[in-house]
This record gives sequence, C-alpha cells and structure tokens, in this order.
Amino acid sequence: MRDNIDSAELDRLISLSTDQSLSHSDAQKLDSILENSAEAQQRYNELHKTHTALCEVFPSRMLRDFASPQAQDVFSPSRMVAHSSSRQPGRLVPRIQLAAALSICLLIGLTGYMIGKNGGEPYVATPDLTHTDTTPIPKNTPTKKKTWGGVESTLTGHAVLRKTIDVSWPNDEQKITDGSLLPPGGFAFSGGVAVIDFFCGATLVVEGPAQLDVISDWAVSVKNGRIEATVPPAAQGFIVKAAGTDIIDLGTRFALDMSEGKAQVAVIDGEVLLRGKQFDDDLLQAGEQTSLDREAVDSEFLSRIPQLDAIEQQSRDDLKKQYASYRNFMKELAADPRLIALFPAEKNFTGRRYPNIAKTDFASAGQLLGLVETVPGRFEKESVGVLMSRPGSRIRTKINGTFSAYTFSCWAKINSLKHKYNALFLSDGYENGEPHWQIRHDGQLMFSVMVDDSQELFYSTGPNSPPIQDKGLHHVYFSDTAWTPSMIGQWVHLAAVYDPAARLVTQYVNGTVTCQEKILNEFVIDTLQIGAAEIGNWGQPFRKTPDFAVRNLDGVIDEMIILNAALSSDEIHDIYVVGRVH
Repeated sequence: MRDNIDSAELDRLISLSTDQSLSHSDAQKLDSILENSAEAQQRYNELHKTHTALCEVFPSRMLRDFASPQAQDVFSPSRMVAHSSSRQPGRLVPRIQLAAALSICLLIGLTGYMIGKNGGEPYVATPDLTHTDTTPIPKNTPTKKKTWGGVESTLTGHAVLRKTIDVSWPNDEQKITDGSLLPPGGFAFSGGVAVIDFFCGATLVVEGPAQLDVISDWAVSVKNGRIEATVPPAAQGFIVKAAGTDIIDLGTRFALDMSEGKAQVAVIDGEVLLRGKQFDDDLLQAGEQTSLDREAVDSEFLSRIPQLDAIEQQSRDDLKKQYASYRNFMKELAADPRLIALFPAEKNFTGRRYPNIAKTDFASAGQLLGLVETVPGRFEKESVGVLMSRPGSRIRTKINGTFSAYTFSCWAKINSLKHKYNALFLSDGYENGEPHWQIRHDGQLMFSVMVDDSQELFYSTGPNSPPIQDKGLHHVYFSDTAWTPSMIGQWVHLAAVYDPAARLVTQYVNGTVTCQEKILNEFVIDTLQIGAAEIGNWGQPFRKTPDFAVRNLDGVIDEMIILNAALSSDEIHDIYVVGRVH
C-alpha cells in the first residue's frame, strides 16, 4: 500500500473499530490515517462492500452473535441452539460445520461494524468510540461522541426500568425512577416489584428483595430475588447467570427463585439450556424444574413467582386508585382563593376545550389549537395529556386581573428540547408584570417577568425579514439543568415561584429546589398581570411579519396550576407527591 501506510496496521485498526474495542489512542490514529489518505479510505470502503456481500449469504442472526466483545464472552445463540439441538434425534448440526460457520461470522464481524451507516457512499464517519467500561454509573448523563459529521450525544445503558410497584430502595441515592436507563453494574432494591426491559427484547419481572448485576443487552446476573423472564424470538440466547450456572434462554418464559437461600428454575413455556457446575448443556423444557445447587426442589415455588400479566393488572388497579385520590385533591385545590387557573389531568376533553376548574373567575378555559393530540397522560388510560409536537400546536387562554406573586406548577413529559427556547407558559405581549416560563435547549429552566416594557430592544423574526422592535427591561432566572435526554419518556414536575415581597425566585424539579435567586432592586415589580397567554407555545401577536419564533414544547403537558401566591417548598412538594404516579 502506498502513502507510507502500513497495510497490516490499517487492517488491525479497522478490525478493532468494527469490534468496538478501539482504545482512545488507536481511535485517534485511525482517524488521522483516514483523514489524510484516500487510499486508506478506499480500503475501508472495500471492507464495507465485502461485508455487504457476505451479509446476503449468511444469516443476520449469526452475525449478531459476534456484534460485541461482551457477547463473544457470555453468549452465542447459534452455538447454544446447535448444542441443544444436537441432544435430540433429527436435529443434529455437525460440529465441524458449525465451527467453520462461526469462524466466518467472526471474520465478517471484524470488518462490518460500520455497515449500513453510509449506504455504500464514501467514508464519512470516524471509528466508534463506544463506552465499554463496566463500572456502574450512578447517573446517566449524556456524553458527546466526535464524528466526522459533528458531535453526537450518547448514553450508557443495557436496559430500561419500565415500571416499579411499591418498590423500597436501600437509600435515596440508589433510587431509580421509572423509564431510567440501567447501565452496566448493580441494581438492587429492598422490596416490591420492578419490570425491566433489556435492549435485546427480554423482559424481567423482579420481586424484591433483589440484587442483580446488569452485564450487557444480552445477560444479567441474579444474586437474590424472584424472577419471571419473558424472552421473545428476537431475544433468543438471553442469559441469566445464577448460582454458578448460565440459564440460556431459547425463546421462552421461565421462572427463577434466588430468595431465602434457594436456587431453582422452572420453564413455563419453551425451553432453556443449563450450563455450568453440574450441568453440561442440559435442556429444561416446559413444565420441568430443577435446583441449581443440588438441593431438593420446592414444587410450589412457581406460585410465588411474580407474573407480568398479574403485575400489569395490579398496576392498572393502582392507577385507578391514585387517579381517584388525585382528583379529590384537585377538587379541594379548585376552591383555594389564591388560584388564578387550574388545568388538571382530565379523564377526557369535550371538543377542543381544556377545562379550567378553578372557582375563581380570573381565567378562561384553554382552547386547543393546531395539530395538538390528546394522548394518555400520567395516569395512562385514566387521564389524557396534550401533545404539542408540531410548531402550530398550542393551548390558548386569557387571564384577567392583577396579582402580587406567582406560582407556576406543571407536569410534563418531554420528548426533546429541539428549539433554543421551549415554551411552558408564555404571555402574548410580554408587557409589564407578564411572565415567561420556558426551558432552554440545554435543559435549564428559564423564568422571567417584564419589568419595564418602555425600554427598546430588537427581536429577530426570521432570515427573510428585518428584526422588529421589542420592548423590555427584564431579568431571566435560570435553574440548574432540569432535563436531559436520559429523561425522555419520564413525567417530570416543574415549578417556579416568583415572590416580589421576599425578593426571591425559586424553581423546583420533582418537588425539590433546583435554584433560588434574589430579585435585584432594578428588577422588582409589584403589580403582576398575564392577559392572553399560551401553554406550550408562544402567540406573539405583536409581530408584523409571517415569521415567528418556534417555541412549541415537543412533549406532553397534562396539568398546569397558576396561583396568586408564593407557595412554600412544603406546598410545592405536596403538589408533587399527590400528582406523582407511584
């Protein structure tokens, strides 16, 4: 190979990149070679084309077995199926043929990691610097991965905690909310039931006390707990490690009891393969059960295993009870004389009106405009929320009167912060005393109140029209980061308290103070008002061109509370606790 490039070294680096095992220094080295050598790029593309052709010959499932270093060590579904099949007449796969096929698959896997990213086009991506450290990560914070096309956000995780029911956590630091990603490492709780979806497709229903170690998309170790595992065909080969044994699922449903010194497994549907200790790829089929530690099997243990159908029914029943309790709280709150407006989580909407149930007469009902959608809310089928993912989507209202303080509180499920500013509640004209409450693209909450609209500023309305004159002296109060991409799909409670008398602005996330800032004398205003305003967007009636700033919230809102009072931290926490789905 010309250009003074060591062809063997280049192939080694490409192989490492496809195997997801590049070190940081090797990644930089490969990046530099590809950046400066057209011949190296040609070699890279040749390997892509070779892999594409071979993929048409060999089953994708065999390729998948070698898609990650962890998978090579802990599982090989094709090999497991072959081993289990060889134990039964008429299903024999000669070992020499299997070995040859697996060798070819390994070679293909080393050259095909980047397949499909460019569709045969010239090289445009840098080697993948996928995080492979298995150290437990307490908080899943997005990181950035450099590619030739720019910066891409990445997250760490092998599974999602779909749902918890009456779970007790060892301490607050180890508490995990529903919808959170589970990174490699320990996962433990003291009691209750958790439902975990692994990325490969396997689902575990786990009853505590439980102690697990998440290994990969395809494997988990269980030290304590009762488990029902449901493994669809797409997840065939999923491994549960327990008591020194690998329970290798062949597309089935099975139960495992690792509580109170027990170690026993039973197959409900399908079959599993047992490997390790006293087992030598032994098949366990539907209706069969065995002990993993040579102790006698408790024939009744299946009756104590949590089952997904029963858990989901219990969850539905619990949601009905929680929603009934929530509605009672909302009815009491509706009579609070401090209320300006109360848009609760409703069972359904009549037409396109969002009811305001406050007994005060400051605010009208909300009007749903544009391509808004009513979707399941916090309480799933018990309530609905309003999805405002399209730019023209909004909930419009008008609020009369003057006020001495503000408390804003809402529940939102955010899909993305795709705009620079993303609306929660914005007054139209932003005149003296009017509030703006929104989330910036980086996840920080923003709250502000216009202090002096006679001061002149200029506001950009778009690339094809001149800026328009805006008014206003105001100060924006920012919170710490309140939302990250790891919270997609999670309901979050947000609140902002504007207290001119105490000269304080306090903002909350899930009932906890996230920031507090003093109001400087130049930004104090005692008489507050709202007027025409929008939930989840911004109307901007003062604009004189067709262009408008896009600020619709890409997400769902199913509650908005506005009060003429500065609520205390305890009161904010109470609203959060009542509205939180357990």
